[in-house]
Amino acid sequence: MFDLDRWQEIMSTLKKNKLRTFFTAFGVFWGIFMLVIMLGSGTGLKNGVTSDFGDFATNSVFMWSRTTTMPYKGFPRGRRFNFRNDDIAVLKREIPEIDILSPRNQGGGRREGNNVIRGYKSGAFSVMGDYPEWNLIDPVNILNGRFLNHADITEKRKVAVIGNKVHEVLFRPGEDAIGQYIQIQGIFFQVIGVFKPGQSGVGFGGDKEQTIFIPLTTFQRIYNWGDIIGWFAFTSKPGVPASLVEEKAAA
Repeated sequence: MFDLDRWQEIMSTLKKNKLRTFFTAFGVFWGIFMLVIMLGSGTGLKNGVTSDFGDFATNSVFMWSRTTTMPYKGFPRGRRFNFRNDDIAVLKREIPEIDILSPRNQGGGRREGNNVIRGYKSGAFSVMGDYPEWNLIDPVNILNGRFLNHADITEKRKVAVIGNKVHEVLFRPGEDAIGQYIQIQGIFFQVIGVFKPGQSGVGFGGDKEQTIFIPLTTFQRIYNWGDIIGWFAFTSKPGVPASLVEEKAAA
């Protein structure tokens, strides 16, 4: 029921305390305004981070070795150990929750100078030793040709998939690179694919456009790494939290 006397009393009180009324109203307005700003900022940040990941597998885990920080069974601290090819089968056997597993090695880059040559052209590019599975974890868009396959791995083929910036440096505009040869570490590799980065803003191994993928087994041979693996990338199976896989891998 509408009470006219009560509303008249309220209006009279507000008029008598104009300054207090103003600050109260302003406080309510400012609180709502800041709430809207924070909600908008949070949504924008979330969308920005999601956009950066793009096609990148968000359930992925990365594992690499470091020097030991504690002595163990008579061995001193500061020892360096490396992953080996045999660790691939061990990880798959001991951690059945792993869905995709990709070992990786990295070489080249600007610190090594112009490590890739074609004719009179040369450039400093990151050279990644990979398995085909890497393209399932951090996909690239193949512009021409194909990505690495398991035959390349088992046969230790001298084949390369090059980024679009690598193509721009070593080839003429519009020139077909497929089937052509480039030199990496003084060894000739046949180009089997040209790619440009996918939607992921996550970068491993430097600028993706200036990256060259070669079979991991071939990488180990030309860089004299033996059976050493630099690091692993893997994803968890659907419905399995990546943290569980990470915990088992670190155990």
